[in-house]
Amino acid sequence: MDVKLLDDRLSVMAQPTEKELELLAERGYRTVISNRPRGEDEAQPDPEHLRAKVEALGMSWKEVPVKPGEYAQQDIHAFSRALEDGPPPIVGFCRTGMRVAHLWALAKAPHCPLVELQASAEAAGYDLTPIREELVRREG
Repeated sequence: MDVKLLDDRLSVMAQPTEKELELLAERGYRTVISNRPRGEDEAQPDPEHLRAKVEALGMSWKEVPVKPGEYAQQDIHAFSRALEDGPPPIVGFCRTGMRVAHLWALAKAPHCPLVELQASAEAAGYDLTPIREELVRREG
């Protein structure tokens, strides 16, 4: 299981298995955010099954489904609210983790220097270059 820290509240990972959800709960994670649209691909686990598993483990489940590279203002706001409302520590996932990193950076851009966002994303293995122009527009 490859879980990487983006900031003091949020970690990111690729699509977790049920066993990995159990390990996340054992490691003290309290909120799981899914950024995968339902039915994104045939190999995707059933989100309702994952939600039930997360809740059975005593964690909070949030969904902010987005397609890769399609980040509407309402999605960014919903992700930001999930970060605010979910008890930390929080882990977000999508197929690879890239959408989580992008939504996180877009939500944080008005309050955090771009250089810090880039450094955190790069340390976790994610590239913010595809959304750089939007980050610059949002920068506080």
